[in-house]
Amino acid sequence: MSGIGYRIKGIRKENNLNQSQFAQSIGISQGNLSEIEMGNSNPSSETLISIRTRYNVNLNWLLTGADSDDGITYEDHHEKKLVETYRKLNDYDKNEIIEIAQLKIRLSRTPN
Repeated sequence: MSGIGYRIKGIRKENNLNQSQFAQSIGISQGNLSEIEMGNSNPSSETLISIRTRYNVNLNWLLTGADSDDGITYEDHHEKKLVETYRKLNDYDKNEIIEIAQLKIRLSRTPN
């Protein structure tokens, strides 16, 4: 089970809320939330925006399950962390990191 209802339920459980509490926090009824979590209905755009705003989740992840930032989908959390860290570097350090990565690739291809 990996649909949007499953992800919404995960957000609710992560925040230790029952369906009534979570539903109230995002402005829908408990019955509507139950139907969404079971996969019997889809959330409205207003509900999605409310969840995104209230619980600070990535909207692309909420919709697709893919970890994404700025329209980029990452393979895993390591790649995302690397990109986030890289973006904070100055141009000289960015070039140095690229050279190190290229060296690591060349060394990994060299037989022991």
